[in-house]
Amino acid sequence: MSAQSKLSRRSVLRVGIGALGAATLAACQAATPQVVEQVIEKEVTVIVEGTAQVVKETVVVEVPASAGPVEIRVAFYVMGESWMANAAEAIADFEGKNPNIKVNIEWRPGAEYWTKLQTEFAGAVAPDVSVNQMDWVIPGAARGMWLDLKPFIERDDFDMGQYFYPMDLEWEWQGGLYGGLLYGGGQTLMINKDILGEAGLEMPDADWTWDDLLNYAKAMTDKEKGQYGLYGATNAPPYWSCAFIHGNGGTVLNDAYNECTLTEDPAVEAVNWLYERMFTDEVMPTPASLTGQESPWLTGRIGMAFEGTWSESETRDAGMFDWDFAPMPKHPVTGKKSVQLGSNSWSVVSNTQHREEAWQFVKFMMGVEGQTWMMKFGIPGITSVVESQAYKDLHAPQNIQVVVDDFGCCGHDYYPTADCGEWWNLCNQEWTAIWSGELSVEEALANACLAMDEVFSRRPPIYEK
Repeated sequence: MSAQSKLSRRSVLRVGIGALGAATLAACQAATPQVVEQVIEKEVTVIVEGTAQVVKETVVVEVPASAGPVEIRVAFYVMGESWMANAAEAIADFEGKNPNIKVNIEWRPGAEYWTKLQTEFAGAVAPDVSVNQMDWVIPGAARGMWLDLKPFIERDDFDMGQYFYPMDLEWEWQGGLYGGLLYGGGQTLMINKDILGEAGLEMPDADWTWDDLLNYAKAMTDKEKGQYGLYGATNAPPYWSCAFIHGNGGTVLNDAYNECTLTEDPAVEAVNWLYERMFTDEVMPTPASLTGQESPWLTGRIGMAFEGTWSESETRDAGMFDWDFAPMPKHPVTGKKSVQLGSNSWSVVSNTQHREEAWQFVKFMMGVEGQTWMMKFGIPGITSVVESQAYKDLHAPQNIQVVVDDFGCCGHDYYPTADCGEWWNLCNQEWTAIWSGELSVEEALANACLAMDEVFSRRPPIYEK
């Protein structure tokens, strides 16, 4: 995966400190208040070719310096306990290295997170920094909600070339960069080594194919025990089924990401291949058979499972069985391998009163130190962190290099668009009819494309990359 080149733009921000009053006058008069210079944007009216126009210009203003650390608010949706504890340690590390900044993190419910954030922004009471998702970037940036990070990156000479993960597709819009990488995450194939051994099988190598996957799944299935060889492969786009669609030479959307392509032959063939594994070979459990049950993977009833990288710590914490990562299999004819890879970011809310402090936090988290803190729960975006022995040791005894190699050679994005949250949901609604047996693959995919294309037909021009 290619690294993004260093960004270039003239710096527009600078900070200075005013002088204190002379010490010799302290006994008889108050010291001159300490001030700092901040750069802000304000609207002014200018005359252009005889017409008054309102434009934004950058000006330097003096504001009183804070007597203590500047407090910034950072919002995130609620995660697992271990994830949040790790984030608290990362924040403590940042505060220790930046004693002039105090971070108050706000863990919020995921439901209505985006709606609440927009309301807060309109009322000028939003947090200084927020987690960001790929379907929030353009709608927010188009309203001026996010701060463009490129001027700060250039000013501080932050090396964007150190990333193996390209951020332009997800976090850029109209020349601006509106997010600093939280971490990358995506698709993995996990194998229950206890079931693998019972089936008399060895861990697969990097050259294994879909045919080998099926043979393994058959050998690891024991329906009398309620045990299946494969799980998670049918997750709707943009998730794990995409690996099979792409492997067969198909796509979910066209190159412009504005038209559904799931009705094209390669995509239909790939989904039918998965359908046969569930209903012909019966090596995958049906959704109906799992109703009301705990995760069959975590309870040790699955031989191989397609899971997200975020499931690694959960699997390890469960401690139910021995397991490891396996490489994604290749298509037996096309030879293609594909895995889904995406990311989340930290973004600075543009009307923050603490732009500099908010940027310093984001810079820390998207840099080597922050990515090192986050490497327990995802794929760090910085090459040196991913390649470090510390990263490999942290994930031992599992071989995380298998996952890194697959992402590096064959990572495919989640089809990020400004309306992806909407079309993802519609696709999933139509997709479920396949696995419930209500509709054929062809019928369900046709319905999915109709629903998705309707979303694209009403997409405003600002949503285009």
